[in-house]
Amino acid sequence: MHGRLGFPGYPSYIYHVEQLSTTFKTIKVMMSPESLYIAEQEYFRFEEIMNTKEIITKEEYDFCFVYDKDIREDTSYLGDGEYLNLRVYSEHDHEKRGEDDVNNW
Repeated sequence: MHGRLGFPGYPSYIYHVEQLSTTFKTIKVMMSPESLYIAEQEYFRFEEIMNTKEIITKEEYDFCFVYDKDIREDTSYLGDGEYLNLRVYSEHDHEKRGEDDVNNW
């Protein structure tokens, strides 16, 4: 039979983790309307950049990177502070427009 975890008179580590988890959930739910508005605006900006812009600036990249670090897999650095957004970029559309490509010599 297992005894109670932790030292006598002190709650166990598992109890602290559960309490911490509950506290974080409470804080998340208790966001002020202003904080919620700002979070929504950041989300909409992130979605607009990553779903509509083929070339993004360094500032846009930095904003999106802070929001979601996984964009590293969806972008490629072009140079001069510009990034190719692979979520939007289409090889077919690129060739259809007749634009030069490093692969077309």
